[in-house]
Amino acid sequence: MNEPFYATLKLITGEEVLAEAILSEENGVEFFLLNGAITIEEKTTIDQDKGVASSGLTPKKWPLFSSDDLTIVYKDKVVTITELDTYGRKFYHKALATARVSNPVKRKMESNEHTGYLGSTKDIRDMLERIYREDYIE
Repeated sequence: MNEPFYATLKLITGEEVLAEAILSEENGVEFFLLNGAITIEEKTTIDQDKGVASSGLTPKKWPLFSSDDLTIVYKDKVVTITELDTYGRKFYHKALATARVSNPVKRKMESNEHTGYLGSTKDIRDMLERIYREDYIE
């Protein structure tokens, strides 16, 4: 198995994604398993009065509304992939932290909204039959 590395991937969609990547293969199909994938959006503003242009970089989680940090990208969807240098890795880690904080899915959620296992089908069926009997049979 290959070792994970920090990479920038250019996809056939035109997106450029930064992530920790590992090349993998299953049933003869190669894919990249991406951990902590983000995109960087450049925003430029121009102050007409001062004649000054300024730009900034905004990191965003990719895919934006995913609740998981792992993403699979098939190798045939990648135009090019390059390993990040030391500067790129440092930038990626800072940008990833910013993207995680600003991600709408990763914000604090009330525990009663996401409770997981709620019961068995048999328990629910018994409860519904009991309610039916109480309301309609008696």
